[in-house]
Amino acid sequence: MNEPIDWTDETLRPLGALARLAFPDGGVTAETLPRRARDGNLAVYRPGKPYLASLSGVRAMIEKTRVLCAQEASALCPIPAVPNSLGLTEMELSSRALDQVLEESGRPAKEAKRHRDEERAKGAPK
Repeated sequence: MNEPIDWTDETLRPLGALARLAFPDGGVTAETLPRRARDGNLAVYRPGKPYLASLSGVRAMIEKTRVLCAQEASALCPIPAVPNSLGLTEMELSSRALDQVLEESGRPAKEAKRHRDEERAKGAPK
């Protein structure tokens, strides 16, 4: 007797069949799903030779890789209030601090080069 297979969202399927089932209009192929698994976005199993995943795993992958629209992103990451008397955001303050450190780290090299050039000029015959 042939018993019907219980196809639920948790049933493990080969990645090719899963791609055709989850994305019937195309766009995602059997080659796409292993890349998502390597990126850590899709849970796959390999009890035998083929890699297997479930439809619920594909749904979780879609949620992980979903790109937010600008309105949704601004709701999740509100623009920070101005934290200081200069009217600069934290990003602008850290950028200025980094610029200052980079500028200061380049000064000793410039001063050393100037000092070497002066020493060479003193030792050069006139």
